[in-house]
Amino acid sequence: MQSAPIRSFEYKNAFLYVVIREEPGPGQDSYLYCSGINLSRFCRLSWRKGGICSNPAVRGIQLLRTHVSAFAAKQGMIVKKEKGIDSTLITPHGEGWWHENPLRLEQAAPEKIRELLEFSVMDLVRTVLAVCVPDVQVLTAFPDAVAMQKYLESLSVAEERDRVMAYERENLTGA
Repeated sequence: MQSAPIRSFEYKNAFLYVVIREEPGPGQDSYLYCSGINLSRFCRLSWRKGGICSNPAVRGIQLLRTHVSAFAAKQGMIVKKEKGIDSTLITPHGEGWWHENPLRLEQAAPEKIRELLEFSVMDLVRTVLAVCVPDVQVLTAFPDAVAMQKYLESLSVAEERDRVMAYERENLTGA
């Protein structure tokens, strides 16, 4: 007996990730929704934009859970916020990543999951940029992950970008 492949809808770059993976099992219409940001990358955008313990990127990823829950409910999905869901196999590892607790999406059709993926990425970027770079023209078309990364890098505060790049050279490449 051969098992069916598990569907996975993913958007990952150095700044953010959204992974929506089908839960295994026959006849499942259930998915795990995982999202997160790389704080060291988003610091380049949010430098001096928030108060003490108030990072706009962290707030953006926290708000995303609420926005995703509302969007999914409008699409007819059932959203469950359950504790104890292990997402370590799906999420990026390494320094700087902030992971939100996963959501379980039930009664979810694959075409609606694709829409949710696009909505998630664009909502997160718009929410963070509204605070960090309020005058910027936010992308209207959904770019691939590489194009989004280049776009976000182009908006980085030069001083912070230089500081982070120096840190990464010293600590992550062994230079």
